[in-house]
Amino acid sequence: MTDGGVRVWRGVDTALFQFTTTPLADLHIAIMSAFEQASVLVPTLDLDQTRAQLARVGWDEPLTDEALHGALSSLTGWALLDATQNHGAHYATPAEFERKNLQWSLTRKGEAAMAGVLRSLEVMKSALGLQSATLDGIGDALADLATLIGQDEPETNGRIHIRLSELENHQRSLIETVRQFNGHLQRLIRADVSDDEIFADVKRRTVGYLQDYVDGVDRPQHRIALRIDDLHTLGLATLFERALHGANLAPLANEDPGPPWLAGRVRRWDALLSWFAPADGSRPQIQQLIDVPRTAIIELLRAIERRFDSRSRSTSVANDFRRLAELFDMCPGDDEAHALFGAAFGLWPARHAHKPSVDGTARRTSTSWLEAEPTHVEPSLRTTGSTAARGRSPRVGDPAAVRRERQRQQATSLADQRRVQHALHTDGAVRLATFATLDRREFRELLWLLAAALNSQPRADGSFRSESPDGAVEVVLMGSPNATNAVIETDTGTLTAPNLIVSISVDGVDVLAQEVVGG
Repeated sequence: MTDGGVRVWRGVDTALFQFTTTPLADLHIAIMSAFEQASVLVPTLDLDQTRAQLARVGWDEPLTDEALHGALSSLTGWALLDATQNHGAHYATPAEFERKNLQWSLTRKGEAAMAGVLRSLEVMKSALGLQSATLDGIGDALADLATLIGQDEPETNGRIHIRLSELENHQRSLIETVRQFNGHLQRLIRADVSDDEIFADVKRRTVGYLQDYVDGVDRPQHRIALRIDDLHTLGLATLFERALHGANLAPLANEDPGPPWLAGRVRRWDALLSWFAPADGSRPQIQQLIDVPRTAIIELLRAIERRFDSRSRSTSVANDFRRLAELFDMCPGDDEAHALFGAAFGLWPARHAHKPSVDGTARRTSTSWLEAEPTHVEPSLRTTGSTAARGRSPRVGDPAAVRRERQRQQATSLADQRRVQHALHTDGAVRLATFATLDRREFRELLWLLAAALNSQPRADGSFRSESPDGAVEVVLMGSPNATNAVIETDTGTLTAPNLIVSISVDGVDVLAQEVVGG
């Protein structure tokens, strides 16, 4: 694992978390927590302010000035705190000078150390869960960036920076959640609960949970890949440059913060490509994410099977025969012994009731086989269990012609579907009344798209967005009707509805339709 070209194991200071391993670890962590919380409004604290801030974070143990000063000196020696003289304070007495002469503040190293501690606590306490909605968030962020980059207003740069940060946060959340859940999943597979019902219930609910997640991942990955291609077409360099202007980075004394910031954005974008649209055409990691739950489902089902197989009693032929011998010894007579023998082994003689007797007279099926006359049985019935003539199976016909016909029908149907979608494509947002006249298929497709949009969750701006299962068609519906209603004439009648604002975007319809018809 590398971070900006630096190997992690070489870039971490071994003394970064030393303050958590000392005998005074509780006091050191409390002091660092006090400075971390106070740094939002007060960047520096003197001795009295440090003591007051310690009380605010919950430190209630007795603490002398010497012990507090010693802990502050230790943290300063580890470069976690920076000690400076307070030139703005007023000193009335020498004792007051001793207390207020020094003030401390967090260093960058101290900020990093506290960020690591707080992040560790957050990971330990966080509930695990796979959320396919994270993929929808990534797709929405990419779509919004593609829209914002086409706007030339300077104030748009800040919105681009915020949306790009949200995209990276969604990506980071996806990776961290998958990593944590995979570890949880492996522990669950190896878990052994004493109660069979609890064991089976947890495993079966996990199987259902994973199946729902797989179904939720399959849909949005195609849409994300399309939006990534859109941003590459519009220009990544322009996107990152405008995001840099919108970030409004604070100047540094020794270096320009811009190039490292841009390098971080490029590195995270490369990670996004490896997950959804690798530049070398290799398999995206999102497909491996789908494989993990599917493999886990199989492992969980096998664990359930092994659990109950191990709990089932193994059979023993020797014990069965011993028990049968005891039952024979308990029989009061031969008739009961014969009945037990027949029940145990099922060796009754065959009764071919469908076969006529030698003289051709039918016999009742209730006639004992000891009294019935023998009949002729074909050898094939004894060897194969059937008297039907057996021959060579007929050859299976070549399905190539049927396959070609089905492929042709599917290609034609797909081309028709694409033509209908292309007919509904709008250049931007239009009123519903724009679709004044539609044929039956176009009208049915429009109703399906509008229903899918209205069934979705409203976005922050009040609009409704949905997309087709293949991600090629995106519908955005704004609920702001005007005074008049929309009237759409169709082959089957007339539709009157609120004149809403509709935007239907179709990706690559012309190219796809030509490929299908040409193939």
